Amino acid sequence: MKKTEKICYILAILSFLLGALMRFAFTAVRFTGMLFWCAGAALVIFALLARWKEKYRWALWLRRVFLGLLAAGFAFFAVLEVRVISWARTDSDTPVTAIIVLGAGVNGTEPSLSLWTRLDAALTYAQDKPDIPIVVSGSQGQGEDISEARCMADWLMNRGVDPGRVWLEERADNTRENIRYSLALLSERGMDTTDNIAVVTSGYHLCRASMYMPGNMVPVAAHMPAGYFPLTLNYYIREAFAIAEAIVFR
Repeated sequence: MKKTEKICYILAILSFLLGALMRFAFTAVRFTGMLFWCAGAALVIFALLARWKEKYRWALWLRRVFLGLLAAGFAFFAVLEVRVISWARTDSDTPVTAIIVLGAGVNGTEPSLSLWTRLDAALTYAQDKPDIPIVVSGSQGQGEDISEARCMADWLMNRGVDPGRVWLEERADNTRENIRYSLALLSERGMDTTDNIAVVTSGYHLCRASMYMPGNMVPVAAHMPAGYFPLTLNYYIREAFAIAEAIVFR
C-alpha cells in the first residue's frame, strides 16, 4: 500500500469517527457529521482509484472525473456560502412598511434558542417603529403545544409590544410558506407587498428567505450567542446545501 493510500484511509477513518460522534453524541451538529461521512467515503474512493489507476486505464480517467466533480462541488458550495454570509446582516437605514418574523422551533410553549434570537432581534428592530405591523409566521409542529406564531406573539406582547400591531400567520410549515402566507396576510389587510418589508430571521437563513420574496426585502439578522459558535457554523454550512436543494428541485 502506497503512502497516499495510507493517508487517505487514515483520514477516512477519522472522518467516519468524527461523523459518528456528531451524528449520535452531539446531535445539534449532526448535519456536519453527515458531511464527515461523505468526506470519508470520498477518501476511500480516491484511495481505491489511486491503487487502480496504474492497473486499469479507466481508473485513471475516472479519478480525473471524480476530482473534477469534487472541485466543481467545492466551487459551487463556496459561491453559495459567500451569498449566505453576504445576506447575514441588518439593514437599519431603509424605511419599511411592515415586519415579518419567520418561525423556528417551540419547546412546549417557550421559544427555542433559535426562535428566541429572532424575537430578540425583532424586538430591537421594531422599538423605534411603533406604527408598523409585525407579522409572526409559523404553524404548530410536532412537540409544540402552541403554534410558533402564537408563541412569538405572546413573547412580544409580554415585552410591551402593542397587541394590535402583532398579526398572526399560523399556516406556514416552511420558509416558502412563511413568506407566501405572510405577504398574503399583509395584502388582505390593505398593505402594498411591493413596498420595503423587513424580514427577521437567523442570519444564515436570510439568503434563502430572499429567494421567495417577490418585493423589496430588508434583512434583519438574528445571531446566536458567541458561545454557540460550533452550532452556528453547522447552520451556515447546512444552509448552503439547503439553497442548492431549493435551486435544483424547486
